[in-house]
Amino acid sequence: MKILIAFHDLMDLGGIINNQEDLYAGLTELGHSVDTVKLIWKPRITTTRTRTKPSRVVGKMGWPMDQNGGWVWPHSAKIPYKGAGPMHRWKERASKYDLIIWQIPVPSKNKNNRGNADWLELYNIPVKQIAYVHDGNFPARYPWLYAIKDHLCGVGATHPCGYHSLANIDLPRALFFTSQADQEERNAGAGFRDRQPGWFSLQTFKGWKHVDDLVRAVPYMDIGVSPTILAGGGIQWYYMTSKDKCKPEYLVNLKNDPDATDQYIGQRIWERAIECELDYRGYIQNVEREEILSNVRFLIDPSWSAKFAKFGDHPNRVSIDALINGAVPIARNHGIAGSDNGIGEFFKAGLNYVMIPWDATPKEFAEHVDEAMNMGENTFNDMLHEGRKVAALWDNRVVAQHFIDMAEGRPSGVWKTPDDRGTFKQELADKSKQMLEEFFNANDTRT
Repeated sequence: MKILIAFHDLMDLGGIINNQEDLYAGLTELGHSVDTVKLIWKPRITTTRTRTKPSRVVGKMGWPMDQNGGWVWPHSAKIPYKGAGPMHRWKERASKYDLIIWQIPVPSKNKNNRGNADWLELYNIPVKQIAYVHDGNFPARYPWLYAIKDHLCGVGATHPCGYHSLANIDLPRALFFTSQADQEERNAGAGFRDRQPGWFSLQTFKGWKHVDDLVRAVPYMDIGVSPTILAGGGIQWYYMTSKDKCKPEYLVNLKNDPDATDQYIGQRIWERAIECELDYRGYIQNVEREEILSNVRFLIDPSWSAKFAKFGDHPNRVSIDALINGAVPIARNHGIAGSDNGIGEFFKAGLNYVMIPWDATPKEFAEHVDEAMNMGENTFNDMLHEGRKVAALWDNRVVAQHFIDMAEGRPSGVWKTPDDRGTFKQELADKSKQMLEEFFNANDTRT
């Protein structure tokens, strides 16, 4: 197949960056021809000189990239679509493909898109199209997916939370997971005895990732000489570290930390964690991530969301990175597993991950981590073995084939359920119509 992967502009791509790199690799390894473009609501794209950054590496698509900003998009891969001429050229180009995968399904409601009614016409082409959903936010945050659903042959989700949210739209749906390449090559990390009994955490710092929960817990941990490494960045990092704009919840206080002592009340939680030997690395690239995960025993993912948990499990890509490299995940219920008891559809507390309750106090959080650090070799190896069974479902060639199966009308995804589709919801159709009129200045006469 000749395949086009299309992006709308989006801030904080996070794990979508590596997902795209590995999906591209998976599709090409299966013998398909793949191009990638970013659609921009402008009448033309001007060339700009891009300053080289030391952090950038050349990714699998052949473009310079880093984990902070994503890719340096070639001029030829940036597609303007504002106005009749640019739209015509897009349609002419897009119509030459057999399949379009919308890596970002629809434009976001940011200020640059206000009044943008043109995006609806992007999908009006005689090509099979699949939308790829990366979160459980569709019903609440972008119901205007309804406006272009008739152009789609299906929609896939990267986790059960997203998949179950797609019960709210009348389209064929499937659980695809997010692509992970070269699992066999990456499975060669150090054995239990050669690993340090410490932890690593890698996140985009935003609200539902709850990195602040981990930061508050660090002073209560029995750290000793074990690694306590945190990497990543984002808006929450700026608020936690800012001397002038640090939000009150990121200061030590009894509401968020009932065991805090008077001497630390009012101190920034970030400053306190650094004093207690938190090793913060900032944004790191894949090579350093792999090196760390190959030499520590555990990865901590503090993410949880009550909203997402209503739809289902939301395992993050970092937990799969950990398992592939031989580290066991420490994660939260209402996150990696949507249930109260931490038993999810794929991840199960005590079997393939260590659970920290979503509502644990900082001291309780630390106690769970300390207990994991004392885990015996047999228990560790059993958890790793069970976790790697699940990680195999993320194999990039397996995920790539799911897209091909859906495009060709076969049962697809992890479960391959025949005629697996959601149901039309008038409430969401109405919300879609409202947003199109109020924000995008467009009318959806179909709903």
